Amino acid sequence: MVYNIVEGHLTGSIDGTFIDARAGSGGRAGSKTPGAVNTTLANNPFGTGVKLSSATPGGALPLGFYSLRTHESRQNWIRLVPAPGTNMHGRAGMAIHGRGKRGSDGCIVPADFNVVLQLHKLCKAREKAGQANPTLEVLAIGDLDQFTNRA
Repeated sequence: MVYNIVEGHLTGSIDGTFIDARAGSGGRAGSKTPGAVNTTLANNPFGTGVKLSSATPGGALPLGFYSLRTHESRQNWIRLVPAPGTNMHGRAGMAIHGRGKRGSDGCIVPADFNVVLQLHKLCKAREKAGQANPTLEVLAIGDLDQFTNRA
């Protein structure tokens, strides 16, 4: 699986099932609250080190590699476990989950909740079968100049 922050695109396959989805990360992307999205931080690869605070939403998911596993306590959430060498900038608790009031403070939030359900089902099946967790690469490819005009 690959998530391109710049394009807001989650794509790849797990056990022959192809995923191709629009998704947001950081800046409250995916929020159902009108006007909540911080367009400077949403899907901005230069904001991956921005931590959630009372004044600022968290930035996009840090670039690197992650393994996907079902969340230990939240239904239909997929935990993103950073691989060794992935610089988390002191951040933690990243996941793939559905849209909601808050949106994303660094998690990946697909626009279509059916994608979340499908990913959760695929991860759970792998875990049940004792197979390796699927992996995700987070990268930033595309028009990076657009981010200099957001501030």
